[in-house]
Amino acid sequence: MRKKRKSYIAVTGSIRSEWLRGLSRKICIGALAFSAAVVLLTGGKVGAYASDQTRVSSDESQVTVGYDDLDDTLQKGGLGVVVEQQDGAASLASTYDATALEKRIVEGIKAWQTSIDVSELGLTRDDIDNGAVKSIINSHPEFISLSGGYTYWTSGSSITKIQFTYLTNAKEEQQELDAALQEVKSKIDTSGMSDEEIVLAYHEYLTSTVAYAYEDYFNGTIAANHGYDMYGALVKHSCVCQGYAETMFYLLREAGLSCAIASSENINHAWNIVKIHGKWYHIDATWDDPLWDMPGRSYHDYFLVSFDTMNKNTLINHTKDRTDMVVSAQWGDTYTTAVDTTYESGKFWNGIEKAIFYKDGYWYSISEGSSKTSFNINKYQYSTNINKVLYSGTAKWTTPSGGYYPGVYSSIYLRGDNLYFTTPDSLNKIDITSTNVNPTELINIRTQYNSSTGNNLYAFGEQYGKLVYFITDSPNIKKTKDSSNSSKYNKEYAEYTFEMCISHKWDAGVVTKEPTYTSTGTKKYTCTNCGETKTETIAKLVCTSHVWDSGKVVTAPTYKTEGTKKYTCTNCGTTKTETIAKLVCTSHVWDGGVVTKKPTYSSAGTKEYTCVNCGTTKTSSIAMLKLSKVTVKTAVSSTGIKISWTSEKNASGYYIYRKSGKGQYALLKKVTGANTLAFNDTKVTSGVIYTYKVQAYKGTVIGAGTETSRCFVGTAKAKTANESTGIKLSWNKVGGARSYKIYKRIGTGKYTCIKTASSTTFTYLDKAVKAGTIYTYAVKPYIGRTAGTYVASKYVRLRPVTAKVSAARNGVTVRWTKTAGATSYRVYRKTAGGKYALVKKIGGANALRWTDTNTAKGKTYYYYVRAFKGNYYSAASKAVNVKR
Repeated sequence: MRKKRKSYIAVTGSIRSEWLRGLSRKICIGALAFSAAVVLLTGGKVGAYASDQTRVSSDESQVTVGYDDLDDTLQKGGLGVVVEQQDGAASLASTYDATALEKRIVEGIKAWQTSIDVSELGLTRDDIDNGAVKSIINSHPEFISLSGGYTYWTSGSSITKIQFTYLTNAKEEQQELDAALQEVKSKIDTSGMSDEEIVLAYHEYLTSTVAYAYEDYFNGTIAANHGYDMYGALVKHSCVCQGYAETMFYLLREAGLSCAIASSENINHAWNIVKIHGKWYHIDATWDDPLWDMPGRSYHDYFLVSFDTMNKNTLINHTKDRTDMVVSAQWGDTYTTAVDTTYESGKFWNGIEKAIFYKDGYWYSISEGSSKTSFNINKYQYSTNINKVLYSGTAKWTTPSGGYYPGVYSSIYLRGDNLYFTTPDSLNKIDITSTNVNPTELINIRTQYNSSTGNNLYAFGEQYGKLVYFITDSPNIKKTKDSSNSSKYNKEYAEYTFEMCISHKWDAGVVTKEPTYTSTGTKKYTCTNCGETKTETIAKLVCTSHVWDSGKVVTAPTYKTEGTKKYTCTNCGTTKTETIAKLVCTSHVWDGGVVTKKPTYSSAGTKEYTCVNCGTTKTSSIAMLKLSKVTVKTAVSSTGIKISWTSEKNASGYYIYRKSGKGQYALLKKVTGANTLAFNDTKVTSGVIYTYKVQAYKGTVIGAGTETSRCFVGTAKAKTANESTGIKLSWNKVGGARSYKIYKRIGTGKYTCIKTASSTTFTYLDKAVKAGTIYTYAVKPYIGRTAGTYVASKYVRLRPVTAKVSAARNGVTVRWTKTAGATSYRVYRKTAGGKYALVKKIGGANALRWTDTNTAKGKTYYYYVRAFKGNYYSAASKAVNVKR
């Protein structure tokens, strides 16, 4: 259906603008009898069509011939495919191999085959009726050369062969289309683009290079001029909606984006759907391309929009909408719904009404400046959202009556590093690589064409493969039907061609350097339009039978690594590399080795040695770890025999073994901990010889140990007491002792041995003592040269006093002599037949008498006195008695 064109109104006074919808929208010619079904692509669904078929025989056992037209395919002007059951009966579920059928037909058409064998694919008449073949044709808009329909042969119900016919000039036109597709590829480099940028690049290419076939529509010559297909869009640069939609579908499919062609019977129109970043969006390049064609002008009202937005825009000037939309071709993911509005605002293309160009990661556009009579030329990077204004200018688009059209009617065109742009009266260019942008005026319509004020340069861009510009008095560019020739439409503008070759046509080329086996050649091509040349590389000659030289060693082999030898073909210089075997090591030289497993106290370790020549390895065993030999020592203590030994830091502990005399060893003690290095054996008997051995242990591992013997000699405990003539020393018998040595110390002096006593002597009277002096005595028992221990005894020498008694009036008076060193005295008493008992403690060295008043007259009492110094005391005085 036609898209109503935008019209522009001039204003006077204040600057303002408004958009009015004119008489017509672009028309899309579709099949008259339209309905739709989803079409087949790899990974898609099998579509369905109606077909007019001629069958030679109704007997399914006979070979029959059928015919199916292709009039309802997009390439022939259809909008979709028709689902129709034969005779109202439901078909059985299809079992044919749809993927294989598509591959077979696509390869056949590409090879210009007229007859394609499909006998083994399981294709049936019902499948033909349901559009199995048409869906494939519909999904490959690059097929423009099929003539009419196709014939198929059956055997029973199975289709065995399909036959196509081609247009008379099919190969030439297909070659032209292929060349045009290559030109698109050369002009649009999508590497580095985001998905939305790829879609934008193709949208801009179509809207800026294709003119809607408006005259063909009015004259009924759309099909004759390829207005329904990609050839019209890319070669003739003129088509209707099918051509736009098919071309966009093909380009998006080649870019790897899930896409589809959608169509509506309500508005008799086709457009595209694309999936980017997981969401579906609609694109209508046809309705974004002005009508009549205005070179350089490109709208973005229908670019990446939701279905609701698209439908809302459709209803602005139409009574019917697109709610009857069906998907008539699909590739990749299956379309679901398009509801996202991400790209409808806030994007650099929103509101732009001129073609946008891309080069080296940047988008170039022209937009309104700071006022309705100013403009900016922008350089925008989508990945960073950074925009740079390359150039700003003013442009007032005046009318013959003195008013003006507010807004931006300038156009841009990018070729190489030059960006061309228009103002009302001139065509200019700037260098986009320059740091100081200054425009150069190329054409001034006032001087070159003597164009009067009010006539302006309103259009500039590609049209029908040429770069053109229009001069007219209004931006509402149009054509009107000639009054004398109904098939002719007159331009209401002056059209001029800007001499720039925008689409080179290269000749067959001339070889300027022949290729050889070792170097590439070159071939020079000349554009038959403009004379521009290009040079391409000719591949090196292919050497089919190499002649190798004797080779050169690149890497010498070693004992460890292989070597390489490089051979070169004497014809073409191609090289090959062969391996030289490692050197053979006949006498290994081992390194110091590496421990691969450490030995433990319970298992052996391993050590790997490597030959320093060839890298060969060998493994040797490392003996289990051993605990060190423990050295033991003994000494006699006061309570037994003290055993000590050297440390083994890795031990868990130690075993102490003991034997008596010539007996057997027995475990005496298990010591836990490596740092415990002594033990006191108290279970010993004096006079017995004990032998000890200590061994370290760790788990079940036991180390070696030395042994040592020790005869235990017991302890002699000394006792001392004052006698009348000295200090008496006595001690206990020590078992096994052969002698006793008596030691004496005066005060805090050193011990001196004063006597060696026999094994049967246990007392000693030391007369060499002085009153009041402190003496300490120790007795050490000996067995041979082995000494026992002792307990010393300290005493103060106090001489005995001389006591006297006499009867007194009130009792018995006891007197005694003073003893040197004494500090107190004690009086002991008894009666006849009784025992002595302490009756009085008398303090003071000079207290030498005491009267015992606790006596009875006529009774005899016996007394003796001891001198004291602290706890030390003298021998008792001679007993004295008296009768009271």
